[in-house]
Amino acid sequence: MSSQLLSVNWGKTILLGIILSLTFFPESYARGSKLPPVELKDSLVSVLTDAGNDTLLVDSVYALIKIYRRQLKDEYKNILVDYINYSSDIGYTRGAMRMYDRLGLNERYSERFDSAVFYHHKSLELAIQLKDSFQMAYNYNNIGQAYRLQDMNSLAIKNFHKALDLQEANGNDKGASFTQNTLGAVYVVQKEYDQAMHYFRESQKTAKHRNDLRTQSYNLGAMGEVYMLQNQPDSAILYFTTAKDIKLEMGDKKGLGVSNHLIGQAYFNKGDYFKAESYLNGALNLHLKYHTERYIALCYDYLGKIKLKQNKYDEAADYLLKAKSISTNIHSYENLLSINSSLKELYQNQRQWPLAMQVMVQNEQINDSIYSLKKAREMQALEIEYETEKREQQIKLLSAENEIKEQRLKIGIAIIALLVLTIGFWFFMQKEKQKRILLERDKVRQQLLRSQMNPHFLFNALGSIQSYMYQNDVKTAARYMGNFASLTRSILNNSAVEQVSLDEEISTLKNYLELEKMRLQSNFQYSIEVPEDIDVEFVAVPPMLIQPFVENAIKHGIKNYSSGGKVKLAFEEKEDLIHVVIEDNGEGINTTKEKGTINHKSMATTIFKQRMKIIRDKFPNVPEPVIYDLSENDSQGTRIDLYLPILELSPILNS
Repeated sequence: MSSQLLSVNWGKTILLGIILSLTFFPESYARGSKLPPVELKDSLVSVLTDAGNDTLLVDSVYALIKIYRRQLKDEYKNILVDYINYSSDIGYTRGAMRMYDRLGLNERYSERFDSAVFYHHKSLELAIQLKDSFQMAYNYNNIGQAYRLQDMNSLAIKNFHKALDLQEANGNDKGASFTQNTLGAVYVVQKEYDQAMHYFRESQKTAKHRNDLRTQSYNLGAMGEVYMLQNQPDSAILYFTTAKDIKLEMGDKKGLGVSNHLIGQAYFNKGDYFKAESYLNGALNLHLKYHTERYIALCYDYLGKIKLKQNKYDEAADYLLKAKSISTNIHSYENLLSINSSLKELYQNQRQWPLAMQVMVQNEQINDSIYSLKKAREMQALEIEYETEKREQQIKLLSAENEIKEQRLKIGIAIIALLVLTIGFWFFMQKEKQKRILLERDKVRQQLLRSQMNPHFLFNALGSIQSYMYQNDVKTAARYMGNFASLTRSILNNSAVEQVSLDEEISTLKNYLELEKMRLQSNFQYSIEVPEDIDVEFVAVPPMLIQPFVENAIKHGIKNYSSGGKVKLAFEEKEDLIHVVIEDNGEGINTTKEKGTINHKSMATTIFKQRMKIIRDKFPNVPEPVIYDLSENDSQGTRIDLYLPILELSPILNS
């Protein structure tokens, strides 16, 4: 018995000696790294097996695995799994918990995000079992990172907040500062800039207190990017420059490349192309040295934009095509959109219309791919959120089961109450189901009506462009083709939704008016008046209800004018309604009727009435449109007063 104990103690001493030697004498680490990955893995497994139930030795093997991570290469994941299985076999929950988390990190670094989340959740379950709040914070943070890298931002934010709450409760300032920085980055993607700046500033306070220069530089750079997104290049330059100074102090040459190209972008946005080019060239040299392809493509893109602004088309083409080649190889779709936009401008300036059209089509395809991917990820995020809530609910039910066992005398009452609630809930769900069926029926009818309107609307738009192409040169036609593409996209998108922001609706109307103005060779002018107190990006309305009246104003009101025609749109918010005034200076509706110009029932008008009937079923306070002949008031033209309900803003519109 004593010899066995002596053997175990010697084993501990030897293994701990190995760890200490690796820590203080790195040349021994170099010698160990010469072993082939399979032999190194087998050696570590052998040491683990010899450790028996001694958790101190098992922890020492964990430390060795971390040290030899790079040398293990493809065997690294295998030994992580072996370690988890061994820890589970001997009942060492803490060892399995830590290694599940490390296995999740390995999967995330390999971009296997689903399995990364799975392993982090396995670690989290064990951390909850052990009541280890520090490990729980790590798990929530790592789960958030996996969701963030998949653009599942709502799930990422939820997990980051859980991690932050635990870190603050534990007094883990370092972890809290890191999580706040990451939260800010996610809010930037969500375009919630005030929230983003709040978390960057909170992270910065902690980083300064801890003298954490690296996190300080990250925060300053991130805040500079927010200012740049808000078109404040001077403030952005100040923050980027301060971040660069910190990187210089740290000797972070790779980070200097990022700071330089951000400063270069800010100077470009400011219009100072000389300074922009200088900083971007400096950044490019560093990015080439460290082979950071995404940043290399960014530098080439902006250098191409500068040459384009300077009318140096050959140099611009050289930079932009290099940027496009790299971005295509690394599948950087956001970069490709920016590069193709610059190439379109370049080709148009060089009158290379087929090439301009080609990059326009490519951007449409990329946008469609991004949109489809976003929708797929949103659906996946909803499914994950549902499964997560269900799992958490199951945990709560299991906890409640123990309490029920201690209250056996109350089981009969609880069962009766549960039955009553169940029956009541069943009746409630039946009523809710009937309501949903009615709402879905109305929704389908409304979508059908829109599908009838789209061909009518598109036919008029195509007729406008066709007319202009017959009468004008190819260059101008190609320029306005962009307007038509934008209008077509708006119509297709709006036909699939119940609501759009007022900003999108106004943008669609502008495109339509521009096309009609083009078709009629500028025989009319138009104006759109929107008060500053209406936040058009955050007000939602039913789509495509205003356009038929605008069409009538042009078609029946000012159509015969060779010049001097006017169409005016004015928007006003009245309680929970948007009041829209459409006014023209034509002959007036009464004169038009007398001349017989309006001699048939407009399909657009019929569809409008049907749609408004459905809308009024839900919003009975919406008044009927009122049409005035302005000639009755010693003026000229027609005025329509139209009212639209302000709808509850969809989260998708707000993202």
